[in-house]
Amino acid sequence: MTTTTTTQLTTSQTTLPKHGKSRAISKESKQTLPPRVFQIGFVLATLWLAMVAFFALFAPVMGFLPDPGRPSLNANQGPSWSALFGNDELGRDMFSRVIWGSRLSLLIALISTAFGTVVGGILGLFSGYFKGWIDDIIGGATNVMLSLPALMFAMLIVTVMDQTLRNVIIAVSILSTPAVARVARAQTIRFADREFVTAAKGMGARRIRIIFKEILPNTLPVMMSFAFLAFGIVVIAEGALSFIGKSVPAPDITWGGILAAGRSKLQNSPHLTIFPALVIFLTLLSVNYIGNRLLHRSDVRHH
Repeated sequence: MTTTTTTQLTTSQTTLPKHGKSRAISKESKQTLPPRVFQIGFVLATLWLAMVAFFALFAPVMGFLPDPGRPSLNANQGPSWSALFGNDELGRDMFSRVIWGSRLSLLIALISTAFGTVVGGILGLFSGYFKGWIDDIIGGATNVMLSLPALMFAMLIVTVMDQTLRNVIIAVSILSTPAVARVARAQTIRFADREFVTAAKGMGARRIRIIFKEILPNTLPVMMSFAFLAFGIVVIAEGALSFIGKSVPAPDITWGGILAAGRSKLQNSPHLTIFPALVIFLTLLSVNYIGNRLLHRSDVRHH
């Protein structure tokens, strides 16, 4: 009787830690899974960006959109079924102007982000892998550019080189490059001494092949996640330049230019600023949210 009781107690004591451990593992696995609210947020952000991109891409063939530069007699009219965002001081349809403004603003942001990601990524890969004097030169230039006031630097470039679409793209592209280079360098250092890189060196692979075939695929997820965040920053930078009159001049339409035109009429005609600002806010929120989620997933995968 005593032996049976002792055996049962021993068995129960040995099984309890297993149940506790399994519950801890189950709890930990649940914590690593993204909550449903994050999944819904990711879908909503993606749908919003897809909708904005669709309107921006197909605006010229959408017959229901009024001409964004055509005036009418409905000056400063508020939102209505015929003009969802109202009309400006010349009677131009604000909904149409916001959509056409997205074409140029998103184009500038897309080209600038792509340039910064490619150029900054290559510089960061070389800096993190070769180290030494190459890292000193690239790292020093990156630190200098990051230490400069970004908006003042972009204003200087546009002022010196003339106020055109090409120069605005150049200015904001230069601003996005050093930040991407810093991220790419950190990720390259992280993977430069891994086993697969050592194995590639032992097999006699050239350094260029190691950089682009072994290290780049592992750094690319973080770089692409950061590119979403950089995209939002570039949109803000272009909008700031437009707001102070240093971006693409009229009659070209940008989001920043629309906000700049409506700021003096905010008290009497708030719809001239509220609706464009809301579209910009939701676009930046979606871009940043997707970038943060992708960055989180890449960190979980590497860890």
